[in-house]
Amino acid sequence: MQGYNVVDYYHLYSKFVDFLLPFIREGKISWVEDIVEGLENGAAALIRVFSGRSFGKQVVSLANEYLMFFLLV
Repeated sequence: MQGYNVVDYYHLYSKFVDFLLPFIREGKISWVEDIVEGLENGAAALIRVFSGRSFGKQVVSLANEYLMFFLLV
């Protein structure tokens, strides 16, 4: 197994997007987000990730009247 650093390939990002967008538009590629609301639910969301009960990208939404932040796990 070998890891890599995404930053090393950033120069290829626009080429990647050009390749990927047609598949997204045709519905051949999609993604799923598992969103929970509030910082008080953050620990439970993390437990869901490590126990295999979450699906897709786990997102904890922290919102107030003026700002919206997303903590991606």
